[in-house]
Amino acid sequence: MDITELDELEASVSDLLSMAKVEIEQKRIQEQRNEQIEQIVAQIEERLQPLLAQIEKMLAEFDGEGIQDSSVRQKLEDKAADLRKELAEAPALAAQEADRQMLLHEERLLEERLQDQTNQWRYELKADLLEMINEQQDFYSATDASIAVRSEVNELKAIGALDEVVEALINQINAYSEEGPVAKLRGSHEQTLNFIYQKALTNRSRVERSPDVQPSTKHRKSEKRPSLYGDLEGKVVVFGGHDRLQTAVKNRLRDASVDLVWCTEQGGLQMAGQSENHINNADLVIVVTGYASHSLTEKALEACRRIGRSPEILNTTGMTRVLEAIESGLKAQLLARHWNQS
Repeated sequence: MDITELDELEASVSDLLSMAKVEIEQKRIQEQRNEQIEQIVAQIEERLQPLLAQIEKMLAEFDGEGIQDSSVRQKLEDKAADLRKELAEAPALAAQEADRQMLLHEERLLEERLQDQTNQWRYELKADLLEMINEQQDFYSATDASIAVRSEVNELKAIGALDEVVEALINQINAYSEEGPVAKLRGSHEQTLNFIYQKALTNRSRVERSPDVQPSTKHRKSEKRPSLYGDLEGKVVVFGGHDRLQTAVKNRLRDASVDLVWCTEQGGLQMAGQSENHINNADLVIVVTGYASHSLTEKALEACRRIGRSPEILNTTGMTRVLEAIESGLKAQLLARHWNQS
C-alpha cells in the first residue's frame, strides 16, 4: 500500500463516519418529528377546543331562547365550523411544521458532512502544494510556484496551513538562490506570498516560456472542491413526498447531472399521469410513501408493473433517505453498466 492508497483509505473512512453520523441523526430527527407533531396538535387543541366549547354553549343558549333567525347566531355557527375545520386539520398542519423543521435540521447535517469532506480535500491540497514546491529544482521555478499557492490562499487559510506552505516556499527559493537567502518574511505570511507572487509575475514577463508550475492531484481525487452528489448522473422519477421535500432534494442535486422528474400529491394525479411516461427510460423509480396518497401510490405502482419495473419504496418524510436512495440506486446502475460493457 503506497501513500496515495493511504490517502484514499483515510478519506473514505472519514466520509463513511460522516455518513454514519447523518444516518444516526436522521433516525433521531424522525423520532423527534413524531413527538413534535403530537406536541403541536396538543397545543392547537388546547387553544381551540375551549373556544369551540364557549361558542357551542352560547348556541345552546340561543336554542333555549328560541332565537333562530339571527345574524349573530349565524356568525357563531360559521365560527364554530371554522374551529372544527382547524381542529380536524391540526395533524396535517402539525406535520407540515414538523417537516419544515426536520428539513432545516437535515440541511445542517448535510452541510456538516460537506464541510468534513471539504476540509479533507483542503489537507490533500496542502499535501499536493508542498510536493509541488519540493519538486522545483531551480530558483525561478521555485519562485513561480508562488502563483499556484496564491490561488489557493483561502483554502489554506481555512485549515490554518498557509504559514507552513509559505515557509516551505521560502526555503525552496532560498535553497536555489545564488545570492543567499533572498526570500524572507515581509510582514505576515500572506503579505510575503504576495511579494513573491509579484516577483514571479515579473519573471514570467521577461521570458517567452515561463515555468507555469502547477500542483498535481496525487493526494486529491479532483482539482474541484467536493460536492456531496456532484458525481451522480442519470434519470430519476419520484412519486410522493411533498413540495418542500422536492425543492430540498432538487437543491442538493443542483451540481449533479441528474434529470429529476417528481410528482407530489400537491401536483395532482394529472401530473402523475404525465410522469408515467418518463418511467420507461428512467434509471431509477422511487415511490415515497411517507406522504403519497393511496391513489398516487397505486398509480405509480401500476405504471411500474405494466413495464416490469421494480420501484424503490421509501416510507419516509426526510430528505437524507431520499438522497441516499438516489445515490445508491444510480451508482448501482453505473456499476452494472460497467460490468456489462466489460
